[in-house]
Amino acid sequence: MQLYTSTTSPYARLVRVALAEKQLSAGIDYQFLDPWQDPAALQSVNAVCRVPTLVTDDGQALTEAAVILLFLERRYPEPRLMGRDNVEQVHARLGQALGCIDAGVGVITERRHGDPETALTRRRAAALERSAHAIAEAVDVDGDGKPDLGSLAQAVTLAWLDFRFAAELPWREQHPATAEWLDRISQRPSFVETQPPAV
Repeated sequence: MQLYTSTTSPYARLVRVALAEKQLSAGIDYQFLDPWQDPAALQSVNAVCRVPTLVTDDGQALTEAAVILLFLERRYPEPRLMGRDNVEQVHARLGQALGCIDAGVGVITERRHGDPETALTRRRAAALERSAHAIAEAVDVDGDGKPDLGSLAQAVTLAWLDFRFAAELPWREQHPATAEWLDRISQRPSFVETQPPAV
């Protein structure tokens, strides 16, 4: 399979983390690129030109992180990242994390390519702050140490907030137990291998 990805996209990182946790990384042809440059290779498999995009062995292009993650869980069920008895809870945490990332990407896009003072930008920034704290509060800091897809999504999202919004969104100060949890989970090989470059 081929994965079109970038080193800084939190959506792509979540897929890369899941691939590593499922011990599938070695069989993936990683295509690292900058989707903002509209590369022809990415456009040829995803007209929206976004990462991640996974091209399966039979040539089917799967887009959007949640779709790819659910495909991986169904096609490669072991090791499981979604227990049979907590599917709804995992989906809820995954959706919450992706929603937070959506808000943050919206803020970054408006600041880079639009007007950072619009009502829309302010609304997204407020949603980002609310959702960041909601995620930090929802983390099971006393879990059994075996992260599922929901906790992996929480960790990728909180790490991305540290990467992109540390100065203006110091969530760690209000949630020290969650900060310690993130530091622990960030030592997993799947997180070490997918660490974004320093900016």
